[in-house]
Amino acid sequence: MRKTAWAILAALFLMALSGLAGDQPRIGPPPLRTEAPTLQPSPLHVWVPGFWKWAGVNYEWVEGRWVKAKKGHIWVPGKWEQAGSRWAWKPGKWAKPGWDKPKPDKHKPKPPKNRK
Repeated sequence: MRKTAWAILAALFLMALSGLAGDQPRIGPPPLRTEAPTLQPSPLHVWVPGFWKWAGVNYEWVEGRWVKAKKGHIWVPGKWEQAGSRWAWKPGKWAKPGWDKPKPDKHKPKPPKNRK
């Protein structure tokens, strides 16, 4: 009987502990590590830097690597962003050059031209 009670208590403790380990951490990641990329496999490869990954209870470092470039695109590294009291990971992606420039508002009225 006593062993069963301890087993149930231990299981409840582990369930409570796993509930605290969420997908979004409450503390920000450590500073990025300085990496020394290995030799570039070919001119077609791009270095994708390492990043901190949330592992449920703490952060784990994911090493950078060489990947084959996507033609006409650039690699935009992922980043951690604070959202209220939590931190959320925005993964890296391939994007066309100039993707971050604001696009003109099509519905915004144009100022009148000066007539002289």
